Amino acid sequence: MNAIALVNGTVVTLNRNTPDGQALLIENGLVQCVGSTEQVLERKHPETPVVDLDRRVVLPGLIDAHTHVEFCALSHDWLDVRAVPRTVTLARLRDELRDGYAGTERWLVAQGTFGQDLPVRAELDELSRHTPIIVRESMHRLTANTAALERAGMVRGFTAPVGTLVEISEDGAPSGWVEEGYHLFPVPVPEPDRLRTMLRDELRDSFARHGITCIYELPASAEGIRAYQRLNAAGDLPTRLSLTLTVAPGLSPILSSPEQLADIGLVSGFGDENLWLGGFKVFLDGDDTSAFDSAHLTKSPSNWSTNTRQYAEIVHLLTVAHRAGLQVWIHAIGDLAQHLALDAIEEAGRVAGPGDRRTRLEHAANLWIDDALVRRLHELDVIPVPTAGFIHADPGDGTYAFRTLIESGLRPPGNSDTGGTQPFATNPWFGVAAMLDRTNRHGVVVAADEAVDTHTALRTYTEFAAKAGFREAQIGALGIGMHGDCAVYANDPRELSPAELRALEADLTVVGGRVVWQREDRS
Repeated sequence: MNAIALVNGTVVTLNRNTPDGQALLIENGLVQCVGSTEQVLERKHPETPVVDLDRRVVLPGLIDAHTHVEFCALSHDWLDVRAVPRTVTLARLRDELRDGYAGTERWLVAQGTFGQDLPVRAELDELSRHTPIIVRESMHRLTANTAALERAGMVRGFTAPVGTLVEISEDGAPSGWVEEGYHLFPVPVPEPDRLRTMLRDELRDSFARHGITCIYELPASAEGIRAYQRLNAAGDLPTRLSLTLTVAPGLSPILSSPEQLADIGLVSGFGDENLWLGGFKVFLDGDDTSAFDSAHLTKSPSNWSTNTRQYAEIVHLLTVAHRAGLQVWIHAIGDLAQHLALDAIEEAGRVAGPGDRRTRLEHAANLWIDDALVRRLHELDVIPVPTAGFIHADPGDGTYAFRTLIESGLRPPGNSDTGGTQPFATNPWFGVAAMLDRTNRHGVVVAADEAVDTHTALRTYTEFAAKAGFREAQIGALGIGMHGDCAVYANDPRELSPAELRALEADLTVVGGRVVWQREDRS
C-alpha cells in the first residue's frame, strides 16, 4: 500500500511552503497533509495504516547524490582485509585459498581500504600461481598476482589502455600494481537472480536503513542495470534510483562514446518515478598519483596522470550531451583536470547555447579551493561535488570546502562515493558528522574553518542533492504534493553529537508511502 499516516510526533518538512507539524499523511504515494494529529486522522482514508510516532521525529528522505551500490554489494562477496597489516592480509588470503579454491576457476578478490599497505605480486604468487588473486585498495588502485594478470592479458609487451596505469617492472612485465583498471580483469559477475538479491539487500540494509530514499547510482555493469530494471518491474526497489553511465575511457565504463546514448534519443530523466536515467559520467583523470595535478608536473611526463582526453574531445563530449538533453558528471581530482573541465564547459556552453544543464564537477573542493574556482563555478553554473566521508581517510591536508561553497551560494550535494572501501560511509549521517567535526581516522581535524552546522549539512543530503539531479519538485522535502519519502528517528538528528550521528539509523524509512525499512525493535 502506498499510504501511511504518522501521528503524535514532530514532522520536519524542510519546505518553505509547508510548515512543520505533528503528523504526516501520505496517500497515493504523495504528501497530502502535514499538520496536527487530529487533522491527519480526520483526512486519512479508513484503510490507511496509522503509525504512532510516540514523540519521534520525521525528516524528509535523504538522497545520496553519488555512490556505487553495485560495487558495495559485490564487496560482500570479497574477502574483507580492510585496515589490517599486510601480514594479516596474506594470512587471510592463505586461509581463504585453503577453503575451496584448489582446482577451481574461481577468482579470489579481497577488499582493503584507503592508504592500506597491500601485498605485492611476488607475495601473492607465493600463495597461488593458479588462482587469480586481486587485492583492491579502493575503486582506483589494486594489486594482482600473475594468474590474474595473465587472465587479463597483462603480460610482457602489454600496453595499458588510455585512462589506466599498469605499472611495468624492470624486466618488462607488469609488476602487479594497477590503477583505474579493475574493469580490465575478467572477474565474473554473479548470476542474474543472485545479483538482483545482492543489490536489493544492499539498497535496503546499507542505505534505506539510515533514512536514504533516493540514490544517484553509477552502475558497474550492464548486468547491474538489468538487475535494477527487474527489481523495479517487480516492485522490489527499496529506494528510488537514478542511473548515470560512465563513458569510456574511464573506470568500469558502460558506454563506448557519448553518441551511443545521445543517438538513441533518451534524455536525462527518462524512466519512471522509481528508476530513471541520470546522464553520463566522464573521467578526466584518476585518483591520488593518477590525478592530473600541477604537483605532478615535476615528475617525468609518464607519471603526470591518467589523463583521458584532450580539450577538444571534452568540448565535443559536452556539446553532444547538451544538445541531447543529457546531464554530465565530470570526474576531475587534480587542479589541472578541474581547470581543463571548466574551460571545456565554458566553450561547450558557447557552442550549444544557453540551457539548464547542471553540469557536475565531481571532487571539486575536496583537495583545494580558491576564489577563482568559486567564481568560475558560479559563472558556468557548475555544481561542485565534494565528499565529506573522504575526510575520514584524509591525511590532514585536504579542504572539503563545504562552508566556502555554501556561503558563496553554491549547493554541493551530499554523497558517499563509496564502492566497498568505506562501507560505513553509506550512512549519510556519517557524512553529516564529518561536515561537523571534520575529524579523520587518526583524530586529526581537517580544515576546521570549513565546518558547517547540522541544518546546513542536512540540506546537502536533501535540498541540494535533489537539485543536483533535477528532482527538487519531487524529493528532498515534505511539501504538499511531493513524493512521500521520509524517515523516522528516535531522536532529532539535528540535536545529536557527531559521535551519535555516525551510529544513527532510522526506526522507519518510507518511500512513496511504502515502508522499505523498519527496525525490528520499533514499530
